[in-house]
Amino acid sequence: MTDALQRLPELLLDAVFLVEEDGRIAFVNSACLAIFGYTPEEMIGRRVLDFIHPDDRAHTVAEMGQVMQGQPRLGFENRYLRKDGSVAHIMWSARWSAQDRLRIGVARDISGRKRAEQRQAGMLALATAAHGAETLPELFRAFHAILQGLLPLRGMVAVLQPGERIAFASGELPQQDSGWHHVSLSAPGMHFGEMQLDLGRHGTLSAAELDLLQFAAGQAGAVIERLALHADLAHAARYDELTGLPNRRLFQDRIQSAIARCRRGQSRGALLFIDLDDFKQVNDVHGHIAGDQLLQAIARRITSCVREADTVARIGGDEFVALLENVADLRQAEAVAGKIQQVIATPLLLGGCVHTPHASIGIALYPEHGEVIDQLMRHADQAMYACKAARKAAEA
Repeated sequence: MTDALQRLPELLLDAVFLVEEDGRIAFVNSACLAIFGYTPEEMIGRRVLDFIHPDDRAHTVAEMGQVMQGQPRLGFENRYLRKDGSVAHIMWSARWSAQDRLRIGVARDISGRKRAEQRQAGMLALATAAHGAETLPELFRAFHAILQGLLPLRGMVAVLQPGERIAFASGELPQQDSGWHHVSLSAPGMHFGEMQLDLGRHGTLSAAELDLLQFAAGQAGAVIERLALHADLAHAARYDELTGLPNRRLFQDRIQSAIARCRRGQSRGALLFIDLDDFKQVNDVHGHIAGDQLLQAIARRITSCVREADTVARIGGDEFVALLENVADLRQAEAVAGKIQQVIATPLLLGGCVHTPHASIGIALYPEHGEVIDQLMRHADQAMYACKAARKAAEA
């Protein structure tokens, strides 16, 4: 029984320390090798503080003082530096033996638990950053900062497809065989690119590291998908799906801004209301596919006749508008309208048949025909119908 008691410290998985009043280690069992990487012989005779992480020394000294005053401590945590330089998280139970003038401490390695807690907190931080991110650079900046606290991360690059676009880069770009690790950014059925991470080493990542990076990549993929969806919805809300031109909503914004610029610069603008003649007949005779093709062709033809700074929009059905800024007078607006009518009238092959479209165009000038949108639209609309009526009368 006595032999068993004497061998008991060597059988324990926790490290047992006897520390003298001056802080030097008088005894430590062999468990210190597994926990700290040192043999008992390498630790005995040295000061405990020599092994403690520099950031934890001050509050460890305070704890030691309380123990030596006769206050047993249970569950105190601090960090030690292992022989290989890595950090060990330790939970202590300690008391003072006045009779032996020794501190008696039992050290349990809780590094695994701490790493798991840090990973869990890191995953929560990654999810929170992903939920709040409004742009991809903002997302990857946050991910880089979070992952730096969880991995030996020296650099990170986020590369998006298509086009190998770099959304974020920290540190040097990866070189071939330089130990960078690549993690795919994806969602079900979609590939967005990858995160490239310099972890400062070659070889296979641990299961925990792989889980963490896969979680980060999954969160990033969800954000990319969400931002792309929002961008698509925002585009669909402001642009005509068939022709790609601004729709009525965006046109309202554009003309409001144009009126404000004309007012400030005391300049003229022109609104051209363009309506295709006999468009219903094209749909009825050739079908809606041919009708759609005609509308797409008309959109391209009108756009080719105006300046890049001008706006062409489809406001519904076969109705288009062209917003011209810095127009000298009615004659200039009429010249543009005439060019549009001429280009639109170029023969077009639809449904196997040659079709020659025509358009009626009404013009409204700012400020002569109105200083607000409704007035200008009403005048241009009335002018367009007058043009259409005149054309029908001439054909009769």
